[in-house]
Amino acid sequence: MSKKQLTVLFVTLDGYGHLNSCIGVAEKLVQRGHRVIFALERAWAGKAKRFAGIEEVLYVDPNRDPTLGANEHWIKFMDDMKATFGMPPMEALKKSDPELEQLFLDTMLNVDDEIKRLIDQVKPDIIVVDSYTTIPAVYKSGIPWVWLTSAHPLSCLPHDDLPPNGTDFPTKGDPKQREEYMEVFLDKMLPIVIHFNKRMTEEFGLEPSMHGIHHESPYLNIYAYPKEMDYLEIRPLPEKWQSFDHFIRLSEKDESFKIPEQFLKKPLGKLIYVSMGSMGCADVGLMNRLITILADSPNRFIFSLGPRKDQLMELPDNIWGECFVPQVQVLSQVDLVITHGGNNTVLESLYFGKPMIVTPLFGDQYNNAQRVTEVGFGAKIYPFDCEPQQLLTLIEQLLNDEKMKERLANISKRMQSSNSTEKVAIAIEQLVDQIN
Repeated sequence: MSKKQLTVLFVTLDGYGHLNSCIGVAEKLVQRGHRVIFALERAWAGKAKRFAGIEEVLYVDPNRDPTLGANEHWIKFMDDMKATFGMPPMEALKKSDPELEQLFLDTMLNVDDEIKRLIDQVKPDIIVVDSYTTIPAVYKSGIPWVWLTSAHPLSCLPHDDLPPNGTDFPTKGDPKQREEYMEVFLDKMLPIVIHFNKRMTEEFGLEPSMHGIHHESPYLNIYAYPKEMDYLEIRPLPEKWQSFDHFIRLSEKDESFKIPEQFLKKPLGKLIYVSMGSMGCADVGLMNRLITILADSPNRFIFSLGPRKDQLMELPDNIWGECFVPQVQVLSQVDLVITHGGNNTVLESLYFGKPMIVTPLFGDQYNNAQRVTEVGFGAKIYPFDCEPQQLLTLIEQLLNDEKMKERLANISKRMQSSNSTEKVAIAIEQLVDQIN
């Protein structure tokens, strides 16, 4: 326990994946007697303080439509990008829109004055940041800060001997394949990186980042990925870096959420959870395709249907779902997970020992799909163009893979006993004690 009560300010990119990871750590800090405050864009008001002991301060992004609720901004943003969803990584990269990428990277720069205002207001002892890009107000504050990365580790800590972030290339694959991808990546993205660093230099007085779009913390950088999945034998952790098993929030329980008894008692096969994440579930075409395919399975499926539930086709008898499903509650009850491959869902599935079929849509989901497959915790499939029978056959293979179940039981037991989020909280305390 730290010698004094700390005031910890969390500054995160506003998205459920980022917020949920930070809440997992924040809960432990609260339990250990610290004051925890989240800086949130106004549309996200209430999303953090519903957890006991967590406070909020709000800022306004003037570039956002104030009528859009939490996550609706990003869903609308992704509508313009979904033409590349699920494509092979090289093809998706070639067809990506640089203007949209630039808008995304500018997100936190555009609210830097607001973040500075909140830092001055809160006067934290330490700041925890979960953002893909540098936040100048944090970097220049003079306050110790931790870079927490809720995404796949290759998104924050790339290495020449590992696949690029955003690809499903094998870990020990063809170097030429990686080189060809990086050539296209640099040709496509280098102007965006140059623009970003020019803004940081000219508007905020920061030196360009040697890592592209972010500065590592000179104090502590952390990510979550269990050792059974990590790349430590190829890329040992650099100085000022620590890895943890997970950042899972475990206290959340929605007492009002009930899976209908009549659905659970149906004389069908296994129970399977399907989630395409907070962005993928808004793709009506994808969701209807999955519903159509899985209607022919002998198993039952719980769907996280997303914000466009009313636009989806009528659900068949073997599928039930809601707009929002409390994922951590559901995972312990199912036999298999079909997921987009977001880092939170992957780690939560491993925590509960569930095999996965990963259907990557974009970004680090490809890396997770490949890693889950090659370490033997599941399989990957492309959701937009797979043959229906491919997916149905894969489901049965994983449900009946006893060796995979044994491996998953082992990692689940170890992750559940690791006290991972407690260790993160202790690391933050120790950092402040060392500085003081």
